[in-house]
Amino acid sequence: MLRLITIAASLTIFTTVASAKPVRCLIEVDHKVYLNKVCNADFFGEDGSFSIGTGHNPSPYFAYVHRQDKRTADGSWNADPQSTHAHTDLGLLVRHGECWVNKHAKICASKIHRK
Repeated sequence: MLRLITIAASLTIFTTVASAKPVRCLIEVDHKVYLNKVCNADFFGEDGSFSIGTGHNPSPYFAYVHRQDKRTADGSWNADPQSTHAHTDLGLLVRHGECWVNKHAKICASKIHRK
């Protein structure tokens, strides 16, 4: 039984690590930039939903983008660097390239282009 638990835990860790990618992260809310650096994006689900600023080496600010379909998603972020939850709703976001935007927010997880 212990071996089965160990294997399951290892697969969970591998899956989590495999879904994390270094990207150019941007969190901009009401024209103020809270995060603009390379960080890990954690992709979850098969629809392309993701979080930025979380996971290994987390940022004081982080955001979640939960895709509804190819062009729209719901967004949330922590708003307070002391908060451990993305409790502040960003509303409905529309895909614009590698970013998700509306009139109040812009959340990006852009591929890093190597020369």
